[in-house]
Amino acid sequence: MKVLITGSNGFIGKNLISHLQEEKDLEIVTFDINDDFSKIENNINNIDFIFHLAGVNRPQSVEEFYQGNADLTKRIVDLIK
Repeated sequence: MKVLITGSNGFIGKNLISHLQEEKDLEIVTFDINDDFSKIENNINNIDFIFHLAGVNRPQSVEEFYQGNADLTKRIVDLIK
């Protein structure tokens, strides 16, 4: 099984990865704010499960909030469609 974890460098993401690494036959694909979206695009067809934990917690502007939260979620959902 191949699992995508967005927000992989956050507190929850890091702890989830630590836990999931104990499972056999599980491949983890990570994505964080420093990664290019093409990392998701190139892997989405092989992903079995997504833990979407990415998001902007304390945005500096309304645009940053939408870009880091709603827009990222929409891009992922559009790929899945």
